[in-house]
Amino acid sequence: MLYIAENLKALRKSKDWTQEEVAEVLSVSPQSVSKWERGDTYPDITLLPALANLYKVSVDTIIGMDKINETEAINTIFKSGHEFLRNGNNESAIKVFTNALKTYPNDESIMAQLALVLSTESDTEKLKQAADLCNRVLSGNPTEKVRHTTRATICLIYFKLDDKEKAMNAAQNLPHLRESRENILAELKGEPDIDDINSYLRFLILGDDDNQDKLFIEIGLDMIVLCTELDLVGKIKTLRKELGANTDTQAGLRKLPQVRIRDNINIPSGRVRITHYADIILDKDFTEPNSAIEEIISLLRKISNA
Repeated sequence: MLYIAENLKALRKSKDWTQEEVAEVLSVSPQSVSKWERGDTYPDITLLPALANLYKVSVDTIIGMDKINETEAINTIFKSGHEFLRNGNNESAIKVFTNALKTYPNDESIMAQLALVLSTESDTEKLKQAADLCNRVLSGNPTEKVRHTTRATICLIYFKLDDKEKAMNAAQNLPHLRESRENILAELKGEPDIDDINSYLRFLILGDDDNQDKLFIEIGLDMIVLCTELDLVGKIKTLRKELGANTDTQAGLRKLPQVRIRDNINIPSGRVRITHYADIILDKDFTEPNSAIEEIISLLRKISNA
């Protein structure tokens, strides 16, 4: 990865110059300078020495060789630390990341890795150190992945330290299951139609205020007749009526989740698949339709009483 765009923008701003002024000195258009700084295009290689002289830095600085070298070094550190972890050598892994932090004291990814390794220990002082590192990461500007991992880590660290209140409070900051990678991937792999997508987007928008779960029932082609004979749809309607769930009202939506039954030819032959996206994760296959229907009704009752 080259860092030309962000470096050129930072260097120009450090001089308090406009893009037009830089363009005039280099005999290029202001649009070209703008594209360089957005990363849409790179300056011609023949312009790099001129840019270096203009900003009184090296060509390596403009390209970002220091950051490239740093990234490669950090990747090597991670490989070494993870190798020790795979071999069950936690102490060596701790040393690798501790030494790395001395070289890169503000690198949140290294802090997060050290916190993770320390969190697997039983020593109270190491767990406290891990918690401190997590808080440093979360107070900084880590990548989205590092932030999510660190938020999950600190919950478990507090629990190991027997501070259940802090653990539960920290857990409140974690993403909801409906926003997780697993749920979104499952949604996409099911090849949803526009109605399904819009329904899920509504689910994301309204969140806990709507509390609308989603239950997908996917039926293999050779199971459709059996599920029809067993009156799957009728049993769901009966349960909805029994529970007084009116889907035209918010209260009704809270009573039962949105139920979608699909004839999905992508699932294995002779299968019924139930997938529930919400606070309870369920993704099961059934070869016996009666068992599937019993599970569906049981799950709907459980959600309605939650």
